[in-house]
Amino acid sequence: MTGSQRVWFVLPVVLTVALAVGYLVVTAYLEQDPLATPAPWIPGALALAQAGLLMFRNRAPVVVLAMVVGLDLAVMITTAAEIGTTSFAVMVAVYALARRRRGRPLWWIAGSAAAVEVVVAAIAGQWSDEIAAGWVVPFALGRAALLVAAPIVAAEAVTGRARLLEALRERAENAERDRERRALEAVQRERTLMARELHDVAAHHLTGIIVSAQAANALLATDPDRARSYLDTVQRDARTTLTNLRQTVGLLRSDARGELAPVPSIEQLPALVEDARETGADIRLDVSGEPVGLGPLAGIAAYRMVQESIANAARHAPGSMTRVEVTYEDAVVRIAVVNGPGGSPPAVSDHDGYGLLGMSERAELIGAKLSTGATAEGGWANILEIPHDGGGE
Repeated sequence: MTGSQRVWFVLPVVLTVALAVGYLVVTAYLEQDPLATPAPWIPGALALAQAGLLMFRNRAPVVVLAMVVGLDLAVMITTAAEIGTTSFAVMVAVYALARRRRGRPLWWIAGSAAAVEVVVAAIAGQWSDEIAAGWVVPFALGRAALLVAAPIVAAEAVTGRARLLEALRERAENAERDRERRALEAVQRERTLMARELHDVAAHHLTGIIVSAQAANALLATDPDRARSYLDTVQRDARTTLTNLRQTVGLLRSDARGELAPVPSIEQLPALVEDARETGADIRLDVSGEPVGLGPLAGIAAYRMVQESIANAARHAPGSMTRVEVTYEDAVVRIAVVNGPGGSPPAVSDHDGYGLLGMSERAELIGAKLSTGATAEGGWANILEIPHDGGGE
């Protein structure tokens, strides 16, 4: 039981005790000789007994309700239904029962308690000097409604709210699990694509190794110098292939299969931009500086970053102008894709944000730096800086 639950559990008991003590104090103040007339003390004493019973209302709600109602009936009989000191405890007991019992058992028990309260109040009210004869039955019915029906309604409202909160919590947990699942699937798709691309890169280098090794073997007897040159090529290609495999194999976890496509590279960016223009996109490509050759993995990372950035711009900022800037600097190749704010409502996507996961993994794979974020104009910018030795040769 939490701290707040303890407070709500003890509070009704404290209020019942306060009612009892208050009644006893007022009675003692009004009575000239209170010890000579013990009857006025009965409601207060029975209310104190009710307070003790309420401490067990969660463990035995039916028994506590029966005993609390019995004490309330005793007060009505002895006071002609004019004193309601013990009524509050009845409401608390009914509420506790309604929170733990539902359906037919609740209505049978609560209905029985209400019926007994009505009958006894109607009979005791006949002896009252305060209740008019014509109002005894309405008084008895109203009292039963207040003591039994109102707490049940309150308990139903609290129970319904608790169920709603639980449903919302479960819905949020399911949505979070679904988001994590889709994010994992997106990462697996990216890694599968990396595996296919690495296959082509390795196949390219291994083919060169085999050809060079065959040429070296053929020239070994007739032209040793050229044979050594071919063997140097074999060593260089073997080291590059091994480096690429070591960088990538730890990231691959998917067994998905598919057709192998040509390996993308930074040299294919003009064709990529042209294809985007043919779909109606407003996109521009600017290349500056002296081109520098990049390794296969670096070329793939550059191409995929631009490809994903163009797709994101079309998805999230349709109608905006997109700039692709490739700058060959002294130590790095800087590739920036910047789009403006969208001119029309964005398309709905189930994988928003997952493309950045693939960009980040590719950048980390080749030792590049990736920067993403909103621009001052309300658009978005993805910037990839690839060192000249990124991804191997």
